[in-house]
Amino acid sequence: MSMRFYHMVGAWVLAWAALLVVSQRSWAVSCLALGLMAAHIADWVMKAAKNAMRRTCIDPTGKAIFITGCDTGFGRLLAVRLDKMGFKVYAGCLLPNGEGACLLQQEASAKLKVLSVDVTKDDEVRAAYKTIENDLGEDLSLWAVVNNAGIAAFTEIEWCPISEFRRVYEVNSLGPIRVTKEFMPLLRESKGRVVLVASLAGRYTFPGFTAYSMSKHATVSFADGLRLEMQKWGISVHTVEPTLYRTPISQEGPIHNALDRFWHQCSEDVRKSYGDEYIKDFKTTISSHLNRAKPSEKIKEVIDDMVDAVAGDDPKIRYVPSVITQIRAKLLSSLPDNLRDHFFLSSQPQTPPAYVTELRKKKKPRLMDPRTIRPGDQGRGKRLVRMFSMPNWTKNEMTPSPVKENEPMFKF
Repeated sequence: MSMRFYHMVGAWVLAWAALLVVSQRSWAVSCLALGLMAAHIADWVMKAAKNAMRRTCIDPTGKAIFITGCDTGFGRLLAVRLDKMGFKVYAGCLLPNGEGACLLQQEASAKLKVLSVDVTKDDEVRAAYKTIENDLGEDLSLWAVVNNAGIAAFTEIEWCPISEFRRVYEVNSLGPIRVTKEFMPLLRESKGRVVLVASLAGRYTFPGFTAYSMSKHATVSFADGLRLEMQKWGISVHTVEPTLYRTPISQEGPIHNALDRFWHQCSEDVRKSYGDEYIKDFKTTISSHLNRAKPSEKIKEVIDDMVDAVAGDDPKIRYVPSVITQIRAKLLSSLPDNLRDHFFLSSQPQTPPAYVTELRKKKKPRLMDPRTIRPGDQGRGKRLVRMFSMPNWTKNEMTPSPVKENEPMFKF
Protein backbone atom coordinates (compact mmCIF):
# COMPACT_ATOMS: atom_id res chain seq x y z
CA MET A 1 0.00 0.00 0.00
CA SER A 2 1.07 3.62 -0.54
CA MET A 3 2.52 5.79 2.20
CA ARG A 4 -0.52 8.04 1.86
CA PHE A 5 -2.71 5.19 3.13
CA TYR A 6 -0.53 4.68 6.21
CA HIS A 7 -0.47 8.44 6.68
CA MET A 8 -4.27 8.60 6.91
CA VAL A 9 -4.58 5.49 9.06
CA GLY A 10 -1.94 6.72 11.52
CA ALA A 11 -3.65 10.08 11.92
CA TRP A 12 -7.04 8.61 12.67
CA VAL A 13 -5.71 5.85 14.93
CA LEU A 14 -4.08 8.46 17.17
CA ALA A 15 -7.24 10.57 17.06
CA TRP A 16 -9.45 7.70 18.18
CA ALA A 17 -6.92 6.62 20.80
CA ALA A 18 -7.15 10.08 22.35
CA LEU A 19 -10.94 9.91 22.29
CA LEU A 20 -10.96 6.52 24.01
CA VAL A 21 -8.64 7.73 26.77
CA VAL A 22 -10.95 10.55 27.77
CA SER A 23 -14.26 8.85 26.97
CA GLN A 24 -14.76 7.66 30.55
CA ARG A 25 -15.02 11.24 31.80
CA SER A 26 -17.90 12.08 29.45
CA TRP A 27 -16.47 15.45 28.60
CA ALA A 28 -17.77 15.84 25.06
CA VAL A 29 -16.00 19.11 24.35
CA SER A 30 -12.71 17.85 25.74
CA CYS A 31 -13.00 14.66 23.73
CA LEU A 32 -13.62 16.55 20.52
CA ALA A 33 -10.79 19.00 21.19
CA LEU A 34 -8.29 16.28 22.06
CA GLY A 35 -9.35 14.22 19.08
CA LEU A 36 -8.87 17.09 16.66
CA MET A 37 -5.55 17.99 18.27
CA ALA A 38 -4.36 14.40 18.02
CA ALA A 39 -5.38 14.25 14.36
CA HIS A 40 -3.44 17.43 13.58
CA ILE A 41 -0.37 16.30 15.52
CA ALA A 42 -0.46 12.90 13.85
CA ASP A 43 -0.76 14.58 10.46
CA TRP A 44 2.28 16.79 11.16
CA VAL A 45 4.31 13.87 12.54
CA MET A 46 3.54 11.66 9.53
CA LYS A 47 4.37 14.48 7.13
CA ALA A 48 7.64 15.12 8.94
CA ALA A 49 8.46 11.42 8.79
CA LYS A 50 7.69 11.31 5.09
CA ASN A 51 9.87 14.37 4.49
CA ALA A 52 12.76 12.54 6.15
CA MET A 53 12.29 9.30 4.22
CA ARG A 54 14.49 8.47 1.28
CA ARG A 55 12.72 9.09 -2.00
CA THR A 56 12.64 6.38 -4.64
CA CYS A 57 11.90 6.86 -8.32
CA ILE A 58 10.22 4.87 -11.04
CA ASP A 59 12.11 3.24 -13.89
CA PRO A 60 12.76 5.93 -16.54
CA THR A 61 13.01 3.42 -19.40
CA GLY A 62 10.59 4.23 -22.18
CA LYS A 63 9.30 7.39 -20.51
CA ALA A 64 9.40 10.91 -21.93
CA ILE A 65 8.86 14.22 -20.14
CA PHE A 66 7.75 17.54 -21.63
CA ILE A 67 8.73 20.67 -19.66
CA THR A 68 7.84 24.28 -20.46
CA GLY A 69 9.96 27.30 -19.54
CA CYS A 70 13.37 25.64 -19.82
CA ASP A 71 15.33 28.74 -20.87
CA THR A 72 16.33 29.51 -17.27
CA GLY A 73 15.58 28.77 -13.62
CA PHE A 74 13.71 25.73 -12.37
CA GLY A 75 12.84 24.44 -15.84
CA ARG A 76 16.42 24.26 -17.11
CA LEU A 77 17.71 22.59 -13.93
CA LEU A 78 14.87 20.06 -13.93
CA ALA A 79 15.48 19.20 -17.58
CA VAL A 80 19.15 18.50 -16.88
CA ARG A 81 18.36 16.39 -13.80
CA LEU A 82 15.73 14.25 -15.54
CA ASP A 83 17.97 13.81 -18.57
CA LYS A 84 20.77 12.48 -16.36
CA MET A 85 18.30 10.11 -14.69
CA GLY A 86 17.59 8.50 -18.05
CA PHE A 87 14.31 10.11 -19.11
CA LYS A 88 13.76 11.37 -22.63
CA VAL A 89 13.31 15.10 -22.10
CA TYR A 90 11.56 17.53 -24.43
CA ALA A 91 12.54 20.99 -23.22
CA GLY A 92 10.21 23.78 -24.29
CA CYS A 93 12.04 27.10 -24.63
CA LEU A 94 10.71 30.53 -25.51
CA LEU A 95 13.97 31.24 -27.37
CA PRO A 96 15.23 27.91 -28.78
CA ASN A 97 18.35 29.61 -30.15
CA GLY A 98 18.94 31.77 -27.11
CA GLU A 99 21.70 31.59 -24.54
CA GLY A 100 19.62 29.54 -22.08
CA ALA A 101 18.69 26.88 -24.62
CA CYS A 102 22.29 26.60 -25.85
CA LEU A 103 23.56 26.20 -22.28
CA LEU A 104 20.94 23.54 -21.65
CA GLN A 105 22.07 21.52 -24.66
CA GLN A 106 25.68 21.73 -23.47
CA GLU A 107 24.80 20.45 -19.98
CA ALA A 108 22.48 17.65 -21.09
CA SER A 109 22.99 14.61 -23.29
CA ALA A 110 22.30 14.46 -26.99
CA LYS A 111 19.04 12.67 -26.17
CA LEU A 112 17.46 15.89 -24.85
CA LYS A 113 15.49 17.80 -27.47
CA VAL A 114 14.80 21.55 -27.38
CA LEU A 115 11.48 22.73 -28.78
CA SER A 116 10.25 26.24 -29.54
CA VAL A 117 7.25 26.82 -27.28
CA ASP A 118 5.47 30.03 -26.36
CA VAL A 119 2.71 28.86 -24.01
CA THR A 120 0.54 31.86 -24.94
CA LYS A 121 0.27 30.74 -28.59
CA ASP A 122 -1.99 27.89 -29.64
CA ASP A 123 -0.09 27.14 -32.85
CA GLU A 124 3.28 26.74 -31.08
CA VAL A 125 1.81 24.46 -28.41
CA ARG A 126 0.09 22.39 -31.09
CA ALA A 127 3.31 22.18 -33.11
CA ALA A 128 5.18 20.95 -30.02
CA TYR A 129 2.54 18.28 -29.51
CA LYS A 130 2.84 17.07 -33.10
CA THR A 131 6.63 16.99 -32.87
CA ILE A 132 6.58 14.92 -29.69
CA GLU A 133 3.82 12.62 -30.94
CA ASN A 134 5.78 11.83 -34.10
CA ASP A 135 9.06 11.46 -32.21
CA LEU A 136 7.85 9.06 -29.52
CA GLY A 137 7.53 5.95 -31.64
CA GLU A 138 6.56 2.58 -30.18
CA ASP A 139 9.21 2.39 -27.47
CA LEU A 140 8.42 5.71 -25.80
CA SER A 141 5.36 7.16 -24.08
CA LEU A 142 4.78 10.63 -22.70
CA TRP A 143 4.85 10.09 -18.95
CA ALA A 144 4.55 13.64 -17.63
CA VAL A 145 3.90 17.25 -18.61
CA VAL A 146 5.52 19.88 -16.38
CA ASN A 147 3.93 23.33 -16.64
CA ASN A 148 6.84 25.43 -15.42
CA ALA A 149 6.79 28.55 -17.63
CA GLY A 150 5.94 31.66 -15.66
CA ILE A 151 6.52 35.39 -15.29
CA ALA A 152 6.17 37.82 -12.38
CA ALA A 153 4.80 41.33 -11.85
CA PHE A 154 5.69 43.45 -8.81
CA THR A 155 3.44 46.49 -8.70
CA GLU A 156 0.42 47.84 -6.89
CA ILE A 157 -2.97 47.41 -8.50
CA GLU A 158 -3.53 51.08 -9.43
CA TRP A 159 -0.18 51.24 -11.23
CA CYS A 160 -0.58 47.94 -13.08
CA PRO A 161 -1.96 48.32 -16.62
CA ILE A 162 -4.71 45.96 -17.71
CA SER A 163 -2.33 44.75 -20.42
CA GLU A 164 0.09 43.57 -17.72
CA PHE A 165 -2.65 41.72 -15.84
CA ARG A 166 -3.54 40.06 -19.13
CA ARG A 167 0.09 39.19 -19.95
CA VAL A 168 0.71 37.57 -16.55
CA TYR A 169 -2.57 35.70 -16.72
CA GLU A 170 -1.85 34.45 -20.24
CA VAL A 171 1.48 32.91 -19.23
CA ASN A 172 0.85 31.75 -15.67
CA SER A 173 -2.80 30.69 -15.87
CA LEU A 174 -3.96 30.11 -19.44
CA GLY A 175 -0.55 28.70 -20.46
CA PRO A 176 -0.83 25.58 -18.25
CA ILE A 177 -4.45 25.11 -19.34
CA ARG A 178 -3.52 25.37 -23.00
CA VAL A 179 -0.58 22.96 -22.71
CA THR A 180 -2.38 20.40 -20.54
CA LYS A 181 -5.45 20.23 -22.76
CA GLU A 182 -3.33 19.81 -25.87
CA PHE A 183 -1.23 16.95 -24.44
CA MET A 184 -4.09 15.09 -22.76
CA PRO A 185 -4.42 12.38 -25.47
CA LEU A 186 -0.81 11.24 -24.90
CA LEU A 187 -1.17 11.35 -21.11
CA ARG A 188 -4.38 9.33 -21.30
CA GLU A 189 -2.51 6.57 -23.09
CA SER A 190 0.32 6.48 -20.52
CA LYS A 191 -1.82 7.17 -17.43
CA GLY A 192 0.91 9.63 -16.54
CA ARG A 193 1.19 12.84 -14.54
CA VAL A 194 0.59 16.56 -14.82
CA VAL A 195 2.86 18.78 -12.71
CA LEU A 196 2.11 22.48 -12.26
CA VAL A 197 4.66 24.87 -10.77
CA ALA A 198 2.54 27.30 -8.77
CA SER A 199 3.66 29.36 -5.77
CA LEU A 200 2.81 30.08 -2.15
CA ALA A 201 1.52 33.35 -3.62
CA GLY A 202 -1.22 31.14 -5.08
CA ARG A 203 -2.44 30.50 -1.52
CA TYR A 204 -1.84 33.95 0.02
CA THR A 205 -2.17 37.28 -1.76
CA PHE A 206 0.63 39.65 -0.85
CA PRO A 207 0.13 43.42 -1.38
CA GLY A 208 2.23 44.64 -4.27
CA PHE A 209 2.11 41.17 -5.92
CA THR A 210 -1.61 40.98 -6.68
CA ALA A 211 -1.37 40.35 -10.42
CA TYR A 212 1.09 37.50 -9.86
CA SER A 213 -0.90 36.08 -6.92
CA MET A 214 -4.13 36.16 -8.93
CA SER A 215 -2.55 34.15 -11.73
CA LYS A 216 -1.11 31.57 -9.31
CA HIS A 217 -4.43 31.28 -7.45
CA ALA A 218 -5.97 30.38 -10.80
CA THR A 219 -3.25 27.78 -11.40
CA VAL A 220 -3.85 26.17 -8.00
CA SER A 221 -7.60 26.08 -8.63
CA PHE A 222 -7.04 24.58 -12.07
CA ALA A 223 -4.83 21.88 -10.53
CA ASP A 224 -7.46 21.06 -7.89
CA GLY A 225 -10.22 20.68 -10.45
CA LEU A 226 -8.03 18.80 -12.92
CA ARG A 227 -6.90 16.34 -10.22
CA LEU A 228 -10.48 15.36 -9.48
CA GLU A 229 -11.54 15.11 -13.11
CA MET A 230 -8.49 13.11 -14.23
CA GLN A 231 -8.90 10.31 -11.66
CA LYS A 232 -11.20 8.44 -14.02
CA TRP A 233 -8.34 8.27 -16.54
CA GLY A 234 -5.67 7.30 -14.03
CA ILE A 235 -3.81 10.59 -14.54
CA SER A 236 -2.43 12.18 -11.37
CA VAL A 237 -2.00 15.94 -10.86
CA HIS A 238 0.59 17.57 -8.60
CA THR A 239 1.52 21.14 -7.66
CA VAL A 240 4.92 22.45 -6.58
CA GLU A 241 4.53 25.70 -4.63
CA PRO A 242 7.87 27.29 -3.78
CA THR A 243 8.52 30.63 -2.14
CA LEU A 244 10.88 33.25 -3.62
CA TYR A 245 14.29 32.04 -4.81
CA ARG A 246 17.15 33.82 -6.57
CA THR A 247 16.26 33.02 -10.16
CA PRO A 248 15.99 35.26 -13.24
CA ILE A 249 12.34 35.92 -12.35
CA SER A 250 13.50 37.77 -9.21
CA GLN A 251 16.24 39.96 -10.69
CA GLU A 252 16.03 43.46 -9.26
CA GLY A 253 16.99 45.42 -12.40
CA PRO A 254 14.21 44.21 -14.75
CA ILE A 255 11.64 44.46 -11.94
CA HIS A 256 12.52 48.10 -11.21
CA ASN A 257 12.55 48.94 -14.94
CA ALA A 258 9.09 47.45 -15.38
CA LEU A 259 7.89 49.34 -12.31
CA ASP A 260 9.17 52.63 -13.76
CA ARG A 261 7.38 51.88 -17.00
CA PHE A 262 4.08 51.17 -15.22
CA TRP A 263 4.46 54.31 -13.10
CA HIS A 264 4.94 56.58 -16.12
CA GLN A 265 1.88 55.04 -17.79
CA CYS A 266 -0.30 56.00 -14.82
CA SER A 267 -2.62 58.97 -15.01
CA GLU A 268 -1.56 62.30 -13.53
CA ASP A 269 -4.10 61.85 -10.74
CA VAL A 270 -2.64 58.49 -9.67
CA ARG A 271 0.96 59.75 -9.68
CA LYS A 272 -0.06 62.87 -7.76
CA SER A 273 -2.04 60.85 -5.19
CA TYR A 274 0.82 58.49 -4.40
CA GLY A 275 3.76 60.84 -4.92
CA ASP A 276 7.42 60.23 -5.72
CA GLU A 277 8.37 59.49 -2.11
CA TYR A 278 5.91 56.62 -1.93
CA ILE A 279 7.13 55.01 -5.15
CA LYS A 280 10.72 55.28 -3.89
CA ASP A 281 9.75 53.56 -0.65
CA PHE A 282 7.90 50.88 -2.64
CA LYS A 283 11.05 50.18 -4.67
CA THR A 284 13.07 49.93 -1.46
CA THR A 285 10.51 47.48 -0.07
CA ILE A 286 10.63 45.35 -3.23
CA SER A 287 14.43 45.28 -3.06
CA SER A 288 14.22 44.20 0.56
CA HIS A 289 11.91 41.32 -0.37
CA LEU A 290 14.19 40.26 -3.22
CA ASN A 291 17.24 40.35 -0.95
CA ARG A 292 15.46 37.92 1.37
CA ALA A 293 14.92 35.46 -1.47
CA LYS A 294 16.46 32.05 -0.87
CA PRO A 295 19.98 31.80 -2.36
CA SER A 296 20.62 29.92 -5.58
CA GLU A 297 22.21 26.97 -3.76
CA LYS A 298 18.83 26.35 -2.10
CA ILE A 299 17.11 25.85 -5.46
CA LYS A 300 18.05 22.17 -5.21
CA GLU A 301 15.23 21.64 -2.71
CA VAL A 302 12.71 22.82 -5.32
CA ILE A 303 14.20 20.60 -8.03
CA ASP A 304 14.11 17.62 -5.65
CA ASP A 305 10.38 18.13 -5.16
CA MET A 306 9.80 18.59 -8.88
CA VAL A 307 11.66 15.36 -9.60
CA ASP A 308 9.60 13.51 -7.00
CA ALA A 309 6.38 14.89 -8.51
CA VAL A 310 7.45 13.65 -11.95
CA ALA A 311 9.20 10.40 -11.10
CA GLY A 312 8.57 9.53 -7.45
CA ASP A 313 7.15 6.14 -6.51
CA ASP A 314 4.64 7.77 -4.17
CA PRO A 315 4.28 11.43 -5.18
CA LYS A 316 2.47 14.00 -3.06
CA ILE A 317 -0.50 16.01 -4.26
CA ARG A 318 1.08 19.27 -3.11
CA TYR A 319 4.75 20.13 -2.56
CA VAL A 320 6.00 23.09 -0.53
CA PRO A 321 9.81 22.97 -0.72
CA SER A 322 11.67 22.94 2.63
CA VAL A 323 10.29 22.02 6.05
CA ILE A 324 10.75 25.55 7.41
CA THR A 325 8.59 26.99 4.64
CA GLN A 326 5.97 24.32 5.28
CA ILE A 327 5.79 25.32 8.96
CA ARG A 328 5.55 29.01 8.10
CA ALA A 329 2.79 28.34 5.58
CA LYS A 330 0.91 26.24 8.13
CA LEU A 331 1.14 29.00 10.74
CA LEU A 332 0.17 31.65 8.20
CA SER A 333 -2.95 29.74 7.19
CA SER A 334 -4.01 29.38 10.84
CA LEU A 335 -3.93 33.13 11.57
CA PRO A 336 -7.19 35.11 11.73
CA ASP A 337 -7.75 37.31 8.68
CA ASN A 338 -7.16 40.58 10.54
CA LEU A 339 -3.91 39.35 12.05
CA ARG A 340 -2.69 38.00 8.71
CA ASP A 341 -3.52 41.33 7.05
CA HIS A 342 -1.56 43.17 9.74
CA PHE A 343 1.39 40.83 9.16
CA PHE A 344 1.37 41.46 5.41
CA LEU A 345 0.99 45.24 5.77
CA SER A 346 3.85 45.47 8.25
CA SER A 347 6.29 44.65 5.45
CA GLN A 348 4.87 47.23 3.05
CA PRO A 349 5.95 50.86 2.46
CA GLN A 350 5.51 52.95 5.61
CA THR A 351 5.71 56.28 3.76
CA PRO A 352 2.18 57.73 3.54
CA PRO A 353 0.97 58.60 0.03
CA ALA A 354 1.13 62.27 -0.97
CA TYR A 355 -2.65 62.60 -0.90
CA VAL A 356 -2.81 61.40 2.72
CA THR A 357 0.00 63.75 3.73
CA GLU A 358 -1.79 66.69 2.13
CA LEU A 359 -5.03 65.87 3.93
CA ARG A 360 -3.21 65.74 7.26
CA LYS A 361 -1.81 69.23 6.66
CA LYS A 362 -5.24 70.68 5.86
CA LYS A 363 -7.13 68.74 8.48
CA LYS A 364 -9.30 70.74 10.90
CA PRO A 365 -9.44 69.79 14.59
CA ARG A 366 -12.00 67.12 15.23
CA LEU A 367 -15.12 67.91 17.24
CA MET A 368 -14.94 66.16 20.59
CA ASP A 369 -16.96 62.98 20.90
CA PRO A 370 -19.05 63.23 24.09
CA ARG A 371 -18.41 59.55 24.80
CA THR A 372 -14.68 60.23 25.14
CA ILE A 373 -14.76 63.44 27.20
CA ARG A 374 -12.51 63.12 30.23
CA PRO A 375 -12.87 64.90 33.58
CA GLY A 376 -11.61 68.44 33.27
CA ASP A 377 -11.93 68.62 29.48
CA GLN A 378 -13.17 72.18 29.03
CA GLY A 379 -15.26 71.74 32.19
CA ARG A 380 -17.68 69.44 30.44
CA GLY A 381 -17.83 66.84 33.17
CA LYS A 382 -16.92 63.19 33.49
CA ARG A 383 -16.28 60.71 30.73
CA LEU A 384 -19.43 59.00 29.52
CA VAL A 385 -19.12 55.24 29.51
CA ARG A 386 -21.18 53.33 26.99
CA MET A 387 -22.72 50.25 28.55
CA PHE A 388 -24.77 47.46 27.00
CA SER A 389 -27.73 48.65 24.96
CA MET A 390 -31.01 47.84 26.70
CA PRO A 391 -33.95 46.60 24.68
CA ASN A 392 -37.18 48.52 24.62
CA TRP A 393 -39.70 46.22 26.26
CA THR A 394 -42.68 48.52 25.82
CA LYS A 395 -45.18 47.50 23.23
CA ASN A 396 -45.54 49.82 20.32
CA GLU A 397 -49.11 50.88 19.86
CA MET A 398 -49.43 50.82 16.13
CA THR A 399 -52.35 52.66 14.60
CA PRO A 400 -53.77 50.46 11.85
CA SER A 401 -54.09 52.00 8.44
CA PRO A 402 -57.63 52.63 7.41
CA VAL A 403 -58.64 49.84 5.06
CA LYS A 404 -62.03 49.74 3.49
CA GLU A 405 -64.03 46.56 3.77
CA ASN A 406 -63.44 44.03 0.97
CA GLU A 407 -60.52 46.15 -0.27
CA PRO A 408 -57.27 44.17 -0.83
CA MET A 409 -54.39 45.00 1.46
CA PHE A 410 -51.90 45.35 -1.40
CA LYS A 411 -52.52 46.71 -4.85
CA PHE A 412 -50.40 45.69 -7.82
